[in-house]
Amino acid sequence: MFDVDFVGALKQNGALQTLQRIVITRLSPERIPVLKAVLAACNGRPTQIYATTTAIQLLKDKASSDLELSSLLDNSNPTIVTRGYEVPLGGGKGNYLRFIPIPTPRWPDLVSVYSAADKSLFSSNFFSARVASTSVTDEGGWDVYGDDWKHYYDCLLAPVAKQTAKALERLSINAVEGQQQQQQQQQLDSSKSTVISNSNNINSGGGPLGSLFTPLFNLLADITLGADDGIPDPITVSTILPMHGPIIQSTVTEILGRYSDYTAAQVKALSSATALVMFASAYGNTASLAQAISRGLTKSGVGVETLNLEVASADEVEAALERAAGFVIGSPTLGGHMPTQVQTALGATMRCVKSKTVPCGVFGSFGWSGEAVDMMEGKLKDAGFRFAFDAIRVKFKPTEAALQMCEESGTDLAQAIKKEAKKREKTAAAKLSVAETTTGRAQALGRVVGSLCVVTARDGDASSAMLASWVSQASFDPPGITVAVKKDRAIESLLPIGAKFVMNVLAEGKEKSVLKQLAKQFAPGEDRFVGLAVQESEASGAYILPEVASSYLECSVVTRMEAGDHFIVYAQVDDGKVVDEGSLSAVHFRKVATNY
Repeated sequence: MFDVDFVGALKQNGALQTLQRIVITRLSPERIPVLKAVLAACNGRPTQIYATTTAIQLLKDKASSDLELSSLLDNSNPTIVTRGYEVPLGGGKGNYLRFIPIPTPRWPDLVSVYSAADKSLFSSNFFSARVASTSVTDEGGWDVYGDDWKHYYDCLLAPVAKQTAKALERLSINAVEGQQQQQQQQQLDSSKSTVISNSNNINSGGGPLGSLFTPLFNLLADITLGADDGIPDPITVSTILPMHGPIIQSTVTEILGRYSDYTAAQVKALSSATALVMFASAYGNTASLAQAISRGLTKSGVGVETLNLEVASADEVEAALERAAGFVIGSPTLGGHMPTQVQTALGATMRCVKSKTVPCGVFGSFGWSGEAVDMMEGKLKDAGFRFAFDAIRVKFKPTEAALQMCEESGTDLAQAIKKEAKKREKTAAAKLSVAETTTGRAQALGRVVGSLCVVTARDGDASSAMLASWVSQASFDPPGITVAVKKDRAIESLLPIGAKFVMNVLAEGKEKSVLKQLAKQFAPGEDRFVGLAVQESEASGAYILPEVASSYLECSVVTRMEAGDHFIVYAQVDDGKVVDEGSLSAVHFRKVATNY
């Protein structure tokens, strides 16, 4: 268990004996056992916890049914931090921690901590990356970690662009770079406190425990499981220490600029078609479903407005419904019912005249029965609301397949929103698209020919496939290919850097059955391979289509590039086999380049 390793690491680094303060930047139920283990290891020595109102309320709620936690908290003097709160650390006026709140709907207690003495920002989930590396810092910069930072942003922050924009405004960072690791280590060693990140930092890829946390164990005489601020004056930052991924030193300016650009693009998307994602979540599972649905919406080019119904007011819900071109509402099931906040939001939704004219959906996780989803679906259907996808019901923690289904549902909602928008108004873009089909450029580009292929990929119990003809060999040594993947394709999320997939090159004369199977519209989570003979790849688990392929390639994604409404995926060919020596590759011919 991580809490054992965590407490052991504290003891090994001498931090436990001097521990005075615990700062919580983000708290969730699964982190509370870690906190309990740390407090218990202090053997009754007084410590002080700093956290937001939301985090401390969660602790109190858990303590009401946990006598051990209640006793430990009585000895830790929990202190609520608010915007602008500072904790002096001694040793001079400039040695203090400043708290900057950066909440999002999924993480309402999210805060960052600024250590003024060494110009370090503990940014919690912001500027994070889900990547495993033996390097402590961002050595190699954007070339090495850029895709991972961008993927994390797209999945977790793009769907909450308004809150992200507000957080960046609150942080108001002036970047200072160029410090050598040795100088930084000397500054860290001279501090009197110890900041320790929470369990997710190790589990999700920050490198080995000892090497990753050596500079952190020597930084402050406190533990950071989290924190909050919002001072309008800019803070000068030379180092960013996120919850996940490498410590950022050489790329501070660039990652700040990229975050600003990404957020501006998402906020701009909100000015056109907007989907409202509203939810309540008891244990974080329904929030995970909401995040996956949001991901499907944003990657399809639809702006997302997210509301956590546990903290959003009734006025906010009503105003968001008036702006939305489509909506989804999610709820856990508690005692066979919806939480009060969800009931209130559902009532506002049914009273909103506009909401009945736009596509919608319902979702939720549950432990045993799942009545809440049935209630929401029944009430909306009876009132004449139009569903973009079937109700999503997930028992306990969502699997990869469940999250994929949610992402595909978000894509379906985005397509329904776009379809409605085209019906209501003939935009200049739509007119251009029609005119484009008759131009020489479109006809000429349509003469570019590619082999007709099927790309298959798998991640755990989630799998998908797509037809592809925008495929080309890209390198000799190592052998590599490129494939264009439309951003709203279900398979896109299964093709991050490092992922493995199979490229099935279809045989001429055998492609019709596959075309019929894969060209149709699939429901979220529907099996793409029904009726097709498949063979599981030993290397990737993805499917080979031996009866219809002339050959297949085993590939690993090396890099990705955004190209308008597609991603260009470059992959190294690890292995391959010719299945049918006598067949030619099926080729896809087009008259114009405005569609596949």
